[in-house]
Amino acid sequence: MRSKNILTCLGAAVVACVGLAGCVFYLNPLCNDQVKNGDETGIDCGGKCGRCDIGESCRINNDCDESNCVNGTCTAFPCDNGKQGEQETDVDCGGGTCRQCSGGRHCLIGSDCFSGVCVAGSNTCSELATVSFADAVHYPSGDKTYTMFAGDLNGDGHVDLVAANEQANSLSVYLNHGDGTGTFQSLASGDTAFLTGPYPTGGAIADFNHDGIPDVVTADYHGDSVSILLGTPTMMGSGKGTGALAAKTTYPSIEGGETSNLDVADLDGDGNLDVITANPAVHLPSAASVSQFMGRADGTLGPPITAAIGTGSSQPYSVAIGDFNGDLKKDVAISDLVNGPIVVRLGNGDGTFQPEVLYSAGGQGATILIARDMNLDRNLDLVCANRGSSDVTVLLGRGDGTFRKAIVSSTGKNTSPYSLEVADFNLDGVPDVVTANFGTGTGTILLGIGDGHFEAAIDAGPTANPAVGKISYGVAAGDFNGDGKPDFATTNPGDNDISIKLSTSH
Repeated sequence: MRSKNILTCLGAAVVACVGLAGCVFYLNPLCNDQVKNGDETGIDCGGKCGRCDIGESCRINNDCDESNCVNGTCTAFPCDNGKQGEQETDVDCGGGTCRQCSGGRHCLIGSDCFSGVCVAGSNTCSELATVSFADAVHYPSGDKTYTMFAGDLNGDGHVDLVAANEQANSLSVYLNHGDGTGTFQSLASGDTAFLTGPYPTGGAIADFNHDGIPDVVTADYHGDSVSILLGTPTMMGSGKGTGALAAKTTYPSIEGGETSNLDVADLDGDGNLDVITANPAVHLPSAASVSQFMGRADGTLGPPITAAIGTGSSQPYSVAIGDFNGDLKKDVAISDLVNGPIVVRLGNGDGTFQPEVLYSAGGQGATILIARDMNLDRNLDLVCANRGSSDVTVLLGRGDGTFRKAIVSSTGKNTSPYSLEVADFNLDGVPDVVTANFGTGTGTILLGIGDGHFEAAIDAGPTANPAVGKISYGVAAGDFNGDGKPDFATTNPGDNDISIKLSTSH
């Protein structure tokens, strides 16, 4: 007798047959074999294999990710279904039952809005009417200005900038005049810049030696290393910096690692800042890894602890450190330039980490990755620029160390964003994103709506010189002129300069 469809469990084996020929044997069904088997309700999800996305099959609510099982299908919660419910004042927001609403959306009372203000008459959540920027103001830097960091280097309460010049092996420092003009003094650029290891492509500003004065650390791509340049005081023990930097101290990571980016935090709770680097090793794949340097109280670093990470052909490119599960221990996420996953490892609080968990970045060519709370639920999320697919990814954190499926938003055709930063550009209380675009030499603003999604991309205009460079890499955001509105700055490697874009929003 011919069997049309037979499913038999033999111990750990599952045998699926159609007709009398072509039986397929699944030995020890896996949650990553791209086959619906075992007790899964969808492909590699449901049952013991984690939760399924909206639209996939389910048996019970626990089979579904951030949704309920309704008639055998994972169905979005009322506050996430893209429809305005009876109690909501706008789509999926307001009314006291859903998240608050972003700027411009309908409201009845202030508590309907992230901003806390419902504008009388229009009954819309308050925001700036326009988001716009003045023409870029350029400052010379060094050869192939690559990345940028923002911080108060001299302790005067104003945002200063540091730009890393890849081919000049140096840092340029720009001190904010602090007079409300949003202009800067070039403390060191070109031939007078502060020297780093070979080809600095990443870094951060932080106080490594506990003197109250910010220092700078760089990831040195061709140096396979990191370099620390300590900030110099106005006088010993003053706690005020000059903005100038002392000579570098360099620490090797791994030979051939091409150390690209890094992040800084106290990983073991000893009160000293530690460093984790990403080593993509484009030209020596066997060296692809991350390196961890444990900091000492005097601002020096211990020897690297280096480990492979991600899939077998990974190119770990960027690092973001934060407390993803609320246990007061630092965790780490790493973007993969080639394969696409974002790798997360939860920290044990002693400088060691748990096994890695991989999440799809959703886009292609993941570059700079940062950790910020994008939906204001007090849980850190991950935000990544995808140079290969001209978009930005948001992975919303659940607060338990796991992340939801990638939300991907376009930054505009051929923009190829390299880096990004977060600020509230329309002052509606919701975090927004600015990107520096490698493909067009422009900036893009994505206005957040409070759930990891964004309004349509806003072209913030040229950042690089359209006639010369047409390439922007690094980006920093801050209120440069003290008017309460975020501005941003980019590095422009084709122009060998940085550009300042002051907000003209109103």
